[in-house]
Amino acid sequence: MQLISIGVSNALKLDGENLKHGLKSLSEKGIKVAVNSSVCGPVTYYNLKIEDKPTFNNIAKIRNYIAEAISDIIVNQIDKRIIRKLINKYYYYFTESEKEQIEKIAYNIIEDDVNRETFKLIKREQIFVLVRDFLKENDYIDIEGFVNFRLRDFIGELSEITDKAVDEFLMQREYNEFIGLLKYFVELQDSKMDVLNIVVDKNGKFKLYNENHELVNSDFINEISLEFKDGTISDEDMLMSTIITIAPKKIFFHSINNIKNKEIIETIKKVFYDRVEICYGCELCSNIKCEK
Repeated sequence: MQLISIGVSNALKLDGENLKHGLKSLSEKGIKVAVNSSVCGPVTYYNLKIEDKPTFNNIAKIRNYIAEAISDIIVNQIDKRIIRKLINKYYYYFTESEKEQIEKIAYNIIEDDVNRETFKLIKREQIFVLVRDFLKENDYIDIEGFVNFRLRDFIGELSEITDKAVDEFLMQREYNEFIGLLKYFVELQDSKMDVLNIVVDKNGKFKLYNENHELVNSDFINEISLEFKDGTISDEDMLMSTIITIAPKKIFFHSINNIKNKEIIETIKKVFYDRVEICYGCELCSNIKCEK
């Protein structure tokens, strides 16, 4: 018995295997479904036939199961196609490589633990109701048309996620350019010290020592402080500026558990490569532990 015909635009790139995978819940419920496809222009039609003759009372339940499967496909597969289309439409000026990076960021946003438990589950339930009600009066559903005309709120939310992904991509690109600039400065600098020990006290403040465990000459610090006398500078920015000025051959971090913003370590590692090491126990570390 043919029950439902599902039309899928070729632009969505949803093949029969994807569809069958989405309909696997039917077989798990003991309902044998055969899927036959036919192509008509830009649309592929998937005809769902129930191999066992269902009773009248079961038809409504089977349609509900199909509605669940379609809502799963929309939320877990079509959403990514929509994001790709949104990027190509509104952010066409990015290179293909950049678009792929934006896609990955967007996918990570909708697949993180919070969104998976909120956005996806909520949208799936909302979409299920709409698909179920549609299938009560129709034996055919065009997924792309249904999404475009009946799920505009869903598209709008995916558009917001795409915009957020673009913002994150631009910030990451700006950060990478900043790291590249710092690397360039480091390459130009003559090393003024063989070893720099960075000790983080219990208040999260940075103290700098040379290889003999002597405090670094304050002239370096004073020079940098003068450059920022008309503005404010964070401890992390001051540390970064100082390290670049000194350009040590080796950098050791001590008592890193006291660091308030641990991203500074990752940034310094990216700029100085293998010059950076983390110390987990030495005389300087012991001195910090003994401080009251």
